[in-house]
Amino acid sequence: MTAETTQAALFNGVEAYRYLERRPRSWRRQLYLKSRNIAVGQLIYSMRANKQMPEEAAEDYGLPVEQVQEAILYYERHRDLIEQDAEEERRSLESQGIPLEPRPVPR
Repeated sequence: MTAETTQAALFNGVEAYRYLERRPRSWRRQLYLKSRNIAVGQLIYSMRANKQMPEEAAEDYGLPVEQVQEAILYYERHRDLIEQDAEEERRSLESQGIPLEPRPVPR
């Protein structure tokens, strides 16, 4: 994380993000990446699953590295909120009968 990114996120004690935005019509409470239909949690979970560094994720998604770094900073500050969104989505999918785990492969 650069000092510039960190300073941009805490301007006069108020969070302000250059590369993230709120989506008022979304059920998710977390922020989204500007100009993409990707929530911060989706990016972070994808990076974990693929064992990616910020530079690799930025290249894969065609994003500036600073945008990925800002998303990581936001995640670190709002992990509980993002995990609550993920849990809410899991419950919603289960209530609709949508399987979350792959079915076993027959032998």
